[in-house]
Amino acid sequence: MLSRALRAKAHWRTPGAERLGMTPDALAALAQTQHDNTTGLKRIVAQLGQWPRRSTVGADACQAAVDIAVQSDHTPALQRILLSLLQNAVKAGDATSAQLAHLHDRCLVNAGQLQVYGTQHWFRPDGLLEPHPITDPEQLNPRRAGAGLPPYAEQAHRLRERHRQIASLPPLAASPVRLAERPAA
Repeated sequence: MLSRALRAKAHWRTPGAERLGMTPDALAALAQTQHDNTTGLKRIVAQLGQWPRRSTVGADACQAAVDIAVQSDHTPALQRILLSLLQNAVKAGDATSAQLAHLHDRCLVNAGQLQVYGTQHWFRPDGLLEPHPITDPEQLNPRRAGAGLPPYAEQAHRLRERHRQIASLPPLAASPVRLAERPAA
């Protein structure tokens, strides 16, 4: 899992402005990596019969599984299954609430619903980074604290620093471009 996540990590950490300038070949290679990672995670979950837990695979591999699951948007049904398995691991103390928050929000956003923890973002057509809509924003920071996430303002600042504003987006990028926020470790 670690090697799979490392292959995609360069893209996950690439500033948004640079991502939008990727060539079609680079995008195709990334999509193939995402599919391969998802297939690998699915195989590992099937072998284990559960989420790859910290006690089973180690903390780094458990986090790599979360990163891969969050990026498995092409298989939303599998993402929801992985979410359920991760919930069981969190209940058993073998994964973190922060990890669960990221995958939970990603599944909600992919289903067109409001996210709960403010972990999922997109670039607006004017180039500004903003969160996907959040349920009950007044209670966002208490929910984040309960999940072991930093206050939203801190995380938003780090994301904006990393991804910078884009002066203008190409016409095809007018729809949201998802950016997965990595959990605080």
